[in-house]
Amino acid sequence: MKKELTLIISFALLVLIFNLNIVYSDPTQNTSNITAEGGNVTFIYLDTSGQTGDQVWQGYFGTVTSGIALENAAGDVFYDWNVVDAVGEVIASRSVISDWSLINCSNQTHIYDEETKLDIPDSLSNGINDTYTTTSHPDFYIGANLLTGCRSTQTNNQSGDRSVFWNVILNLNSSETVYAAIMDDNVVGFNGSIVDFQLLVPVNRTSGQSLYNIYVELT
Repeated sequence: MKKELTLIISFALLVLIFNLNIVYSDPTQNTSNITAEGGNVTFIYLDTSGQTGDQVWQGYFGTVTSGIALENAAGDVFYDWNVVDAVGEVIASRSVISDWSLINCSNQTHIYDEETKLDIPDSLSNGINDTYTTTSHPDFYIGANLLTGCRSTQTNNQSGDRSVFWNVILNLNSSETVYAAIMDDNVVGFNGSIVDFQLLVPVNRTSGQSLYNIYVELT
């Protein structure tokens, strides 16, 4: 099965608590405009809401439900493969990315550069360098690229345990930082709800917001 990275939407990450309904255009279907709402599943359903408690980080969590269908431009379905489990990654980048062939792990220089871009001093105890501190995440692919041993971290489940919800910091072209949340299908999240991912991204510490593009890869 061919894997595709689908751009969902660009939106400002603000340091506040909010709920978000997403309307997006699927770039693989030029005539497709899809509204994602709670309980309404169409092709790819991404329902996210955010929580944050400081000036550096924004947390997103939600569910991803997907199906694959062979259909024409009018939406007439020739054959469908029903719903598949949430397996893959939810990915955030401040760049619009069309070529993923150079995706790789972020190194120490990349992380320092990212902190500089976001006005995050390295001395800050909850900066990027002090958050993505392990390299023991599960191996995964983005496109044809195997990602292993990258700087990563995990977010909490309801009991405070960090056994799932891996977040990995990646890089493109030595200048574009990418944040990937590895999906865990139907797992209890930090607030007790059943979710498929928890995505942790930094924002500009001076302005309190950053614009991210959200992608989904289903494997």
